[in-house]
Amino acid sequence: MWRTEYGDRILEGAEAKVFAEALSSLLDEAIMDTLDDYELGIKCFDTLTFGQKISVLATIGNGLFKKDVKPVALTAVLEAGIGAVFNHLYNNIIVEIDMPELNSNWRKLLVAARKEMEAEDIPDPSCEDFDKWNFEVDELADAILWDRDYEDGDIYMDHPPEKTQWLKHMARIPDNYYTAIADDLNDKDAQEKIKGLRNLCDSVISVS
Repeated sequence: MWRTEYGDRILEGAEAKVFAEALSSLLDEAIMDTLDDYELGIKCFDTLTFGQKISVLATIGNGLFKKDVKPVALTAVLEAGIGAVFNHLYNNIIVEIDMPELNSNWRKLLVAARKEMEAEDIPDPSCEDFDKWNFEVDELADAILWDRDYEDGDIYMDHPPEKTQWLKHMARIPDNYYTAIADDLNDKDAQEKIKGLRNLCDSVISVS
């Protein structure tokens, strides 16, 4: 389960499928040993070690897909990981538009998820307007993420402790939100996590 603005829940249906496909695709970067050099535009995630990135993605996958997993406390690195998956989804859509010969179906997956959410004015899968797809990805992300506090760490942490505490209190940000550290898995454990997470994504995709 995962704590969202709409309560503790897991992803299901088309929403689960598009996220599982994007997460599995991001794991391809790990398998190809390119994840460390893949900048997703989210400092809080991009600066993690390989082992930490896999740990974060595994926590996210288990929390978003498994009902029997107790919701974890939301932290900057975990929410940044979710943001990273959605940024990867958008990157894949850009590639799909620029390289139609690849015959991918990212826009169709996103449209199905947004229709399931009863969204309005959804673009046709053939649409090539990057801004429209960026909006749709953001709307999908908003169904999981409360906000984008993970992007504002420098604002809160570059002050004396007293002011930092006051700012976080005013914004209702937990004390350890920015200071929580992801487990840094060794290579063997990271590979095991990748294998288990890929199997989990495959199981979600097959039934969604």
